[in-house]
Amino acid sequence: MNKKFRAQKARSRRKASPLAGNYIIPTEHAISRYQQRIRKMCPQKIQHAIIEDVKRSRLIAFTKYGGREIRENRGIVFVCELHGDYLYVITVLLSEVDLRFVM
Repeated sequence: MNKKFRAQKARSRRKASPLAGNYIIPTEHAISRYQQRIRKMCPQKIQHAIIEDVKRSRLIAFTKYGGREIRENRGIVFVCELHGDYLYVITVLLSEVDLRFVM
């Protein structure tokens, strides 16, 4: 009983991702931009890399018109649109400024 309780408590302490319930969908444009600007890989691996990077990214801005959000992870900027539970990655950019230490 005690062992079960400790395991359950440890699971509840884990940090949940803010994007846990949503689906992240990279567009064809975002995949091609990732190939051009970041790394040349097959599209399936790029799609997985974009999804993982967006999961780890932080929200840095909202656009005034169009309802887009700008997210950043390790110098890579993602322009995303949220439609219901789906987060569409529109394009991928490289940041000229290292945003990791900006608060």
